[in-house]
Amino acid sequence: MWLFETTSVIMVITLTSPGDCGGNWGVTFNNTAPCALKGSSVMFGCSYDYPSDQTITNTFWKFKNQIDDTNFFEQYGGRVEYLGNKKHNCTLRMDNLNSNDENSYLFRFKTVDNNGQPNAWSSKTSVSLTLTGLTAEVNPATVREGEKVTLKCSTTCTLSNHPTIVWFRDGQSVSKTEFQANSEDSGRYRCADQGQDLLSSAPVSLDVQYAPKNVTLSVNPSGDVVKGNSVTLTCSCSANPPVLAYILYKESGQSLATLTPSQSHTIHRISLTDSGGYYCLAKNEVSDVKSNVTSLNVQYPPEDTSVSVSPSGPVVEGIFVNLTCSSHANPAVSYTWYKVNGSCPIQSGTQLILEKVSPANSGRYYCEAQNKHGALNSSLLLLDVLYPPRNTLVSVSFSVPLLEGSSVNLTCSSHANPAVENYTWFKKDGTDTSQTGSGEVLALTSLTSSDSGQYFCEARNREGAHNSTVVSLTIQGANQATKTFQMSVYISSAATVFMVIILFVFLWMWKSPIKLCQKTAVDKEDDQNSVLSSRRTSNDPATQETRTEEQENALYANVQLPPSHTHHQDSSLYSVVKPPAQQNPPDLHYATFDFQQFHSSIDKAQLSGLHEDDVVYSTMKPRQANMTDNLQYASIQFPLPSPSARSEERSEVDHSVIYSTIAKPEA
Repeated sequence: MWLFETTSVIMVITLTSPGDCGGNWGVTFNNTAPCALKGSSVMFGCSYDYPSDQTITNTFWKFKNQIDDTNFFEQYGGRVEYLGNKKHNCTLRMDNLNSNDENSYLFRFKTVDNNGQPNAWSSKTSVSLTLTGLTAEVNPATVREGEKVTLKCSTTCTLSNHPTIVWFRDGQSVSKTEFQANSEDSGRYRCADQGQDLLSSAPVSLDVQYAPKNVTLSVNPSGDVVKGNSVTLTCSCSANPPVLAYILYKESGQSLATLTPSQSHTIHRISLTDSGGYYCLAKNEVSDVKSNVTSLNVQYPPEDTSVSVSPSGPVVEGIFVNLTCSSHANPAVSYTWYKVNGSCPIQSGTQLILEKVSPANSGRYYCEAQNKHGALNSSLLLLDVLYPPRNTLVSVSFSVPLLEGSSVNLTCSSHANPAVENYTWFKKDGTDTSQTGSGEVLALTSLTSSDSGQYFCEARNREGAHNSTVVSLTIQGANQATKTFQMSVYISSAATVFMVIILFVFLWMWKSPIKLCQKTAVDKEDDQNSVLSSRRTSNDPATQETRTEEQENALYANVQLPPSHTHHQDSSLYSVVKPPAQQNPPDLHYATFDFQQFHSSIDKAQLSGLHEDDVVYSTMKPRQANMTDNLQYASIQFPLPSPSARSEERSEVDHSVIYSTIAKPEA
């Protein structure tokens, strides 16, 4: 708080007492010792008096030691202004005061009386001007936060004009001259005359000391901290006086480093063990302050990806199986499941659940763990689903018929996991069942009629057992076998001859009514549909020669179907009866029938599974005297046009063929 004491000195010089006709000579100054700020303005308050019979002729302000009667301010270039008159006011104003203006000044005036007699009068006392400046004080100049501070502005003399003093800190206005200091109050202070900021004091400093503030620990680079990279931790704060030391700590309390003067600590090739919270401690002369905890979250791509299965141990068909994928990674990973030899993912998620596991689930599985830093596959997990035997079958290696004294092998096979541990063979005779052997193969040698019966096998592993279907074996004597074979030959021969006769009669009945009408068409097509046409020809000379010889011993019959038939009007039936060549055994005879487009006369439903180029062969051969086994072979194929062929059956010739070969028994 500024206190100014002002002393007014008024000196009145009375030369004469006032009177109407008499004269009272005198000069009065409001302040004979004015004090002003350098650069400011000052007013010399002045009045003068003289007798009434005197008339003012001239007035002067002059330096005390000035000899001549001239106004001193005529050389000041307008900085001084006379505000008085030639009556009683002699006030003077001086602006932009400087050190040269510190001086003593007198006022003098001249008059003439009524008789024209001149007179002059000077003030007996001078006005002494003193210039001063403002001086700012901060008390105390150094203070700790929270302590009291006082601002004081002073001068070397008492200012005459009683100015209003204002304060500034670093150019900002300060409202109080007494306050509790805080860190923001530190700065440079000055005082000034309000309204004349240029007339200010020299600045003085206030140093407010305080403990470290805003202590922070920053991480560079910011963002994700990836394993293997380098990371720099930097501690910073504001403090007065400056920080003496920064100490870096891990949240566990472990001191890592003293960071002063660099304030930074670099962790090279950061690892997972570096994850955790960090803080720093800033110390100065006032106090110690620590920062908040900064978490260092070290991220990395998936590691140690693995698959586990529950329940552990053998996996039995039908149970609940749960495959779980796990991996170490940061951030968390997404999981995708694969099966070896599968082109597409099975599913995503931590678990792969198989509610009722089956053999189809057997295989090798793995999972892929992936996050934004990379991906890693697990090792393969073999899922081996165990199940009891199934699809148990018996295969027989024997000739028909089975004769006494011959041998036969019965083989048992089954699907199982683990593999079948043992096979057991059983024989059924009526309602009786007895075990006949063990092992995958049951070998029956030197067969007798008592070996006839029904056989089946049992396949067993540790998960269970399964029986095969029953296989019947019939053991025949030699006479019975010969009779059976001969009867088969006779029946087959009779059936073949009967079928041929029926076919010829049927075709003749269809062809006869329009034989004359179709003669020309038949003649024209005869060359195109000859027996054993281009489908049977060959460019090989040897083949052609052989066929020429065969044709010499062949009998051909050509029968044309009538046009009223549902098939193409040019459909034909060919029959070739060919005796065996001389080098063939004399007991064989062959009959070959080639039917073109004949299948249309038969119910198509009966031929739905046949192709137009299919062939039917039938071969029967009697048992020779020196043969131990009677053999009978039969092979039948049913021709039927393909869908595209059936749509064109009216425009194309069908080349389906039926062959029948009969071998006569030896004489």
